[in-house]
Amino acid sequence: MKQDKLEQFVIENRDEFDVYEPGDELWDRIQKPSPKVIKLNWKTIAIRVAAVVVIFIASYFFHDMMQSEKSSHIAQQKIEMDDQQVELVQVLMEAEIYYSSQINSAKDEIFRLSGNNQELIDDINFDMVELDEVFQELKDDLKDNSDNEEVIEAMIQNYRIKLQVLEEILNQLEKTKNPDENENNNHEI
Repeated sequence: MKQDKLEQFVIENRDEFDVYEPGDELWDRIQKPSPKVIKLNWKTIAIRVAAVVVIFIASYFFHDMMQSEKSSHIAQQKIEMDDQQVELVQVLMEAEIYYSSQINSAKDEIFRLSGNNQELIDDINFDMVELDEVFQELKDDLKDNSDNEEVIEAMIQNYRIKLQVLEEILNQLEKTKNPDENENNNHEI
């Protein structure tokens, strides 16, 4: 292996490099590292702590102020919405009373005209149960506060459908009970 010239020079002149030896005080400084001194300035620390406390308190009051404005705005909207909801609920209650009485009278008329036709009564009850299930789903949607006006309109429409179904059945029953009158009416026109 070939040595480079610098390495060869250092090996040949090694004794000449060791001319100076370090003093004892140098070894003392190397072996005993000086402890790191941290000076605490209480005034600076107190100012920093006070600044943190002031920032914390200011942010708390700012947050509290924003939340109270937000909650008052939400409360105002809720009051406005409650007025609208009260009106909508009143409309629903009036429609419920009206349509319930109409539906009950139509059912009574159908049962009177059908006599003991259990199959027809069962079909009517089955249709009404299906519409009642849809109505119950709409009530659940109303409780969930999902667009109240549309839900109430759908509930009223449900009543209308019930009434239409019953009126159609009633018309069919009347036609079957009075076939002579229907023929006479057709001839008169």
